[in-house]
Amino acid sequence: MLNELTALADKADALIAVVNQLRQENTRLRNQNAQLNAEHRAMGERLQQASEKLEAIVERLP
Repeated sequence: MLNELTALADKADALIAVVNQLRQENTRLRNQNAQLNAEHRAMGERLQQASEKLEAIVERLP
């Protein structure tokens, strides 16, 4: 009986370690996702600005 409780406690400790690891990874991935979304928005804005400049240049062509 004691061996079974010890084994169960060991499994619970291992599960807690996995949960903590997954929480850390989830936090890291959320931060990475936020950073990539910000970069995506910035690139979209730069693309829009470049497109507007190109349109202005094309309009000035004879």
